[in-house]
Amino acid sequence: MKKKKHLYIIYILLFICIFAWMFKKVTHILSYKVHQNDTIGSFYKEKHDSIDVLFVGSSHSFSSFSPMGIWSDTGIASYNLATGSQTIPCSYYLIKEGIRMQHPKVIVLETYGFQYESDYMSEARLHEVVDNIPFNLTKLELTQDLLSEHFDFHEKLEFIFPIIRYHTRWYSLGSKDIKPRKVYLRGFCLHNKIQRQEKPELTTETGEIYQNNLEYFDKIIDLCEKNGIELVLCQAPMGESERYKSICQKTNTLKQYAEDREIRFVDFELLREEIELDYAIDFKNETHLNIIGAAKTTKYMGNYLRENFQLPDHRGESNYLSWDEDYEKYSKTISNTTKKMLKSYRKKQQGE
Repeated sequence: MKKKKHLYIIYILLFICIFAWMFKKVTHILSYKVHQNDTIGSFYKEKHDSIDVLFVGSSHSFSSFSPMGIWSDTGIASYNLATGSQTIPCSYYLIKEGIRMQHPKVIVLETYGFQYESDYMSEARLHEVVDNIPFNLTKLELTQDLLSEHFDFHEKLEFIFPIIRYHTRWYSLGSKDIKPRKVYLRGFCLHNKIQRQEKPELTTETGEIYQNNLEYFDKIIDLCEKNGIELVLCQAPMGESERYKSICQKTNTLKQYAEDREIRFVDFELLREEIELDYAIDFKNETHLNIIGAAKTTKYMGNYLRENFQLPDHRGESNYLSWDEDYEKYSKTISNTTKKMLKSYRKKQQGE
């Protein structure tokens, strides 16, 4: 009788484990993905403590920094945990998850999120951040912190258990929902369009930053210090736009704030000449680089990380053989895509 009781307990525990695994898999399949390689979902597939550098931020981050490009040049293992319109409060919680999963030595926080004057930009953008974070204390803390004033109980449950929100998506599922196509990009987004931009004028004026952004920035600094992580701020290059002056003003304020806290700041707007930024072919649109421009910011950032931090070169190590294999796919994709882009661009130029 006692043996039977033990078997029942084992069966129940086994059933719970299988159900939890299936629930997690189905939820992930039904949830919307962050661009073509399922940025956040793919992050949890990386081996624990295999990532030395974590990029966090908005679309400016996943448009500007390619982990596989950095790998090729330096052997540094990195991941780009960026999402569209990612705010600084959201970055804080993704950094907590990044530390929990990987314990990186360096975190590069892309600074466009300091332009936002809200804790999240839209419900849809917030779901992009929250949905693929597994059910854990970080997720519960995030929902309690950022959702309490704006969402009712049922809406909060949709963030905690996304399957409630997406259970009707069966008929719109695509191949990328079942198996993301470009996981090897490790968060980088391939922008394959060329749009000529005007070179914007810099300003030394300052602007006011949303107070909550600074408060969460302090939390990020404290979190990094507590875990012995080096923090770097980074401003990606942009073309001329109506918002550019305001962006520049807030960036100048942030630079002073970061300097007071002794935080490094890499401003690519001041490095235009050094990286040979070409406003004719390096941009997808007025605020995002394409893969041609991203190759330049990636190369600079890889060298910067290698020269300023003691980061290991993992090339050739047995635990990183998959990275070499992934780079072969990446290199072929980049080469073919760049050729097609330039061919299309030149053809368009000749027709004008």
